[in-house]
Amino acid sequence: MEKQEKQEKQTSNNSIESIKSHHDPVPLTRAIFLALICKTPSITGYELMNLVPKELNNRVRFKSGTLYSELRRLENMGLVSSEQSSTGRKQRKYIITPTGKDTLKKISKQVRDRIQFILNPLISIIDSLDI
Repeated sequence: MEKQEKQEKQTSNNSIESIKSHHDPVPLTRAIFLALICKTPSITGYELMNLVPKELNNRVRFKSGTLYSELRRLENMGLVSSEQSSTGRKQRKYIITPTGKDTLKKISKQVRDRIQFILNPLISIIDSLDI
């Protein structure tokens, strides 16, 4: 009897975790930067700032303060690493780490799940309304 109760409790906890994960905010800024750094290794912050609108149909732009503070945060989290160039202008070049790639995969799954289980059904409900 106890074994069955433990399994039911575990199943219940997994369901709760699944529901909670669908409501957690998706770190889109982090996803954008990680994806573009992964796509363009050794990119500078300035290049990244210019690449974001180009890659995202001019729908997203970041101010330099937002960009550089997020890059520092990503580096402190171990998701990207940087190297300062020793020649010419002192620029930092960013590359994604293996941990950063894993994080990007998790964010991608989170976004896909959100679209499939929440956004698509919500759009269907709204489309069915007489508004």
